[in-house]
Amino acid sequence: MALLELAIVTLRSPEGESPIGRILAQMPDPMRPDLPALLFVIVLLIVLYLYMRVVFFKPITKVMEDRDRDLNAGSDAKAQAAAKLESRQKDYQARLKELRAQAFEARKALADAAGKEKNRLLDAARTKAQAERQAAVESLKAQQAEAKQSLLAQVDALAESMAQTLLKQA
Repeated sequence: MALLELAIVTLRSPEGESPIGRILAQMPDPMRPDLPALLFVIVLLIVLYLYMRVVFFKPITKVMEDRDRDLNAGSDAKAQAAAKLESRQKDYQARLKELRAQAFEARKALADAAGKEKNRLLDAARTKAQAERQAAVESLKAQQAEAKQSLLAQVDALAESMAQTLLKQA
């Protein structure tokens, strides 16, 4: 607040009349460069830049370089791991294909063996059925022959008995 009042008073009063005007008259012109002050500021800025470069920028640069190096090392490790994984997957796929082929061959061999066993069992059953059929045919022929002889004997006996019955009646 005091500065504001000082500025107001300064603007109202002419330069030479008051003590404030005299103080302002003694002050250098702000538009005119002060060469020693300007050189001092430039030297201070250079010293500040060098200090900041050594104390602040150098550790940050080092940290960023370490980070980039670690990222590159990580990406290299990632690429190696990806290549190794791809190699293993190809090996697994080749092994799986080989195992599938072996399983197919084993399944085919089992199917062939099952088919051969089925054919062998069918042939054995056919042979057995044919033998039983042959035995049944022979048995039927024997029974037929016996029945035929029996019928002929019965016909002869019946014919004789009828002949005798007819002879007795005649």
